[in-house]
Amino acid sequence: MEAKYSRNQFECFTHRFIVQFETELQYPSNIDIYSNSDSFQKLEDFVNEKKSKNVKSFRIIHRASKEQDEAASQLIEESLKDW
Repeated sequence: MEAKYSRNQFECFTHRFIVQFETELQYPSNIDIYSNSDSFQKLEDFVNEKKSKNVKSFRIIHRASKEQDEAASQLIEESLKDW
């Protein structure tokens, strides 16, 4: 199966990564990237191939499975429902 990457959720995504980019801006930028692969190395290779000249460096700061994200969202919703 070929690894797929998107900034938006898609039907068969299995993992969400947060990638932090350092550019000429004062503060870093974080982007969620959804994928059907859990491989840090494949994502790193993909970002290296696609990044613009403005990107000085990047690092993957978080990886979660779809199930982990759904469980965290449910916990947050339950915690805040009485506010």
